[in-house]
Amino acid sequence: MSQERATPSAGDCFFEIQDQVAQRTPDAIVEAISTQLALARNARSRIVEEGAVVRDMRGSVIPHPAIKVEADAIKLYTALIAKHKGF
Repeated sequence: MSQERATPSAGDCFFEIQDQVAQRTPDAIVEAISTQLALARNARSRIVEEGAVVRDMRGSVIPHPAIKVEADAIKLYTALIAKHKGF
């Protein structure tokens, strides 16, 4: 039996990201960065809960698809933060 888990949303991450980017960064960019962070966190949560490998429709063991989702989200998040950092 799995426990209910709170999944972060882009809105949950918005103010966290807003503190990390330049003051004049448009809200749409902050929201895009927040979305990637939330996506990466949600994917990580699924991997932790379900394991790093799962079975496909034929029963073969494969890497959890959320691993790629997490990696892609982190890659985009990192690029956006680097471009719009407020330091």
